[in-house]
Amino acid sequence: MRRRAAPVVDAAVASLGGCDHVDAVAVDLAPGTSAADFARTVLTATPGWVHGLLTLRDKLMSPFGLHVQKRVDPDEIRVEPGVRLGPFLVLTVSDDEVLAGDNDKHLDFRTSFAVREGAAGPEGVCTTVVRYHRRAGHLYFKAIQPFHNLIMPRIVARARS
Repeated sequence: MRRRAAPVVDAAVASLGGCDHVDAVAVDLAPGTSAADFARTVLTATPGWVHGLLTLRDKLMSPFGLHVQKRVDPDEIRVEPGVRLGPFLVLTVSDDEVLAGDNDKHLDFRTSFAVREGAAGPEGVCTTVVRYHRRAGHLYFKAIQPFHNLIMPRIVARARS
């Protein structure tokens, strides 16, 4: 697993019209792994303690009108446009990238699940792109960023070949 990987941002930034934060994590993948396979593996690899943190976040933030997340059974995960998978709404799906995300009052985000050729063969790159709305979005992201930085590498590492 490689933190601070070169991000895949073109579709995400275009979708958001700009960005305020970008980070990426990469892992080696088995040959023939598609972006949809990579996204499905990452989304089903979420440990229970992360679901607990997301549930707490939802309880704390729902009074402020922020979106809450519906937990998805791993057996029901379909990676196709328009499907909601926890905090993600799948926006586009191609062979080499799945773009998902959401728009909310405080910030908009996109997550790219991309597959590209890396130094040692195929690699999956999970890129997060965030665009803040007002100061509240910046403050909110700064509050959750330590959790994001803890969670994303652990989840993506579980998808490695």
